Amino acid sequence: MDCIHESCGSIDKVWLPFVVDGRMNGLKTHPYCIHCGAVKNISTDKPQKTAYYINSLSRIDKQVFKLTKVQIRLIVKELESIKNFEDVYSMTCETKNEIFINIVENYCNVSERYIASILEN
Repeated sequence: MDCIHESCGSIDKVWLPFVVDGRMNGLKTHPYCIHCGAVKNISTDKPQKTAYYINSLSRIDKQVFKLTKVQIRLIVKELESIKNFEDVYSMTCETKNEIFINIVENYCNVSERYIASILEN
């Protein structure tokens, strides 16, 4: 994350579509960063920090699939290498979940459905 986000004032917000549960719900004012211009995610789909995904990886390891230390380290390094993954300002939870599922599937023989179920808990 290159920018330390600072929201615009309440008057300067931009009008953009507002999505609730994947459906358009009209327009709503969205704050944006005065430094980089990233529009803040104000949907109900709030993203989690990287630690949440590392904890989910730990649950996968403990519950059914025994992961090696190498697999865990490679998954964590790849998560850390994704630009703006830690940025809860502009990335949605759904996007982060898809990224996490793809990475885990690359390194482990774990089904997408199982990983998604771990993320829902």
